[in-house]
Formats: sequence, C-alpha cells, structure tokens
Amino acid sequence: MIIDQFYLLYEDIILMTGEYNHHGLFCARIMIGGQTLLVNRSPIQVIDDTLKYIGFDLKGAIKGSKYLLGNSYMCPIMVNSYKGICLFPYKSSRKEDCVWFNPDHIVKTKSRGCKTEVELSNGVSIIIDLKRNFFINKIEAAQKLKKISSERGNHPHPLSYFKASEEQKQITWLKEGKYNFSSLVEFNG
Repeated sequence: MIIDQFYLLYEDIILMTGEYNHHGLFCARIMIGGQTLLVNRSPIQVIDDTLKYIGFDLKGAIKGSKYLLGNSYMCPIMVNSYKGICLFPYKSSRKEDCVWFNPDHIVKTKSRGCKTEVELSNGVSIIIDLKRNFFINKIEAAQKLKKISSERGNHPHPLSYFKASEEQKQITWLKEGKYNFSSLVEFNG
C-alpha cells in the first residue's frame, strides 16, 4: 500500500526504514502488524509530522531525550508521549538504511556473530548490522525514556510550596514601570 503524503505514527508501528519509490523519492517503509506501508515522506519527516501534529517537533524531542538520558548519540525519541510511542534508531538516522524500532514490539534478540537477529511481535525477524549487546543498550535506553516520560507526564511535580489563602491579594503596576510583587511576600513566609 502506498500513502501519498501525510501519515501519523501510532502504537501499532513495529519499525520504520527508508526506501526509494519508483520515482526515486526517498520514502518511509512502515511495518504495522504483518503488512507494510510506503509513505512518500522520509522516516525523519514522518516522525516530525507526528510530533508537530501534537504540538512538538523533532529538534525538541531530540533535545528532551538527550536531557533526560544524558547527551547520548542516536538517542531514542518520544514520538508521541501521550500514546507512549517511542522509537529508536539502531544506527545514524542520516544513513538511508537506518531502521527505527518500537521497543514495545521487540520480542527477542539473538546474536548472529557481529550482527543481531531481532524477533518482532508480528512473527517477523530482521537481522541488523550491530552487535547484540549494543542493540540491547538501545532498547534499554528507549524503555528508560518511555518510563521517565510516563512518570513525569502522569505525576508532575506537586506545588508543595503553594498555600491557599482566604484573603485575595492583587499585584499592581507601579509608577516605576514594574509590577509590585512585594504584597505577596507574606505568602512565602
């Protein structure tokens, strides 16, 4: 199946990679269940489109991931934190043959010398050119990012310093060209 332009990633994505279509356009090959779709957007564009649809962007997602996990290279990305969709590249996303994996759909991994066989939730397996221990580290980083994002999203830091008051205070504008916050000092004490 070929989709011309716009496509959003959902929880059922198993993996995504790049592929040239019959017109020579670099597209995203997306595996969902036992089938694949060819989207006339690159994998990075599909990720960015999905992020923008919910009000974020790829640069911010990468920056956030690096902040949460440490400044790592080829970090996983929360593509949609509301739906818990995380993808990680097994190699540089600048490489055309990069595969983006959804850790939720990885069933098992097997070492095949210097390569790794990855068994997926749909019964399909794929062999990638990366040692198993490095691939396992990538899965663990993606799972950690998912966990941190979920915990922080569902349980934001409480406003423990907030004290309710029956008396309403007003912040006023002063002649000096600034707001008067000194009327609130007693709330902090």
